[in-house]
Amino acid sequence: MMLLTSSRKPSQKTKILCKKLALFFDAAYMTRGKMSFSDVLENGSGGILLVVGEFHGNPGSLSFYDESGKTFLSVYISESYPEPVPQDDIHFGRHIFCGTESSAVFRLLNEFLLGGAGETVSGSSVSKLKSSPVKKETLKTDGKVLTAKEKNAAFVRKLEIYDDRLDFSSNGRIFMRLYVKSVKADGDGHENSGDRINTNDSYSEDAS
Repeated sequence: MMLLTSSRKPSQKTKILCKKLALFFDAAYMTRGKMSFSDVLENGSGGILLVVGEFHGNPGSLSFYDESGKTFLSVYISESYPEPVPQDDIHFGRHIFCGTESSAVFRLLNEFLLGGAGETVSGSSVSKLKSSPVKKETLKTDGKVLTAKEKNAAFVRKLEIYDDRLDFSSNGRIFMRLYVKSVKADGDGHENSGDRINTNDSYSEDAS
């Protein structure tokens, strides 16, 4: 289970990103309010915690914490929304996670968040990866069978992880694209521990 939160007084742009991420990952979204960070970590104990940081009023970073409360990955980002997709579509469907071997983000997320379930593909074929559609009537949420909609008979949610961006899609429609500015991996024993990999030299160092 993933718990997702942000800064104490998030901007509207940050709230939008948080809600889309929570829907896509089936995560619990918690408004932080006056909570201290130690309280946030306590609430997220036993699962993965994702904290969305801000930079000049815009979403600027994604920091992932493991079950012990240690940061294992920080991704510094900027966001765009190529195509509007209804919230219900973002929330429903089988997850597909795929990425390139060269992506530090994919390697770390695959290890600590996906439990090795992500599929490694070549950079040229990642966007061509196809999966059989899942009919909505076969999906379940909270123990209740969903009613199929004629115009949305199949749902597949996909996260494609490239070196320089994360593409979130629903049935082939990219509804959110996060550009990766730099990556920092932390924690004892983690690959690239303490290293920061820059993919855009013009990005500010402080995005939290």
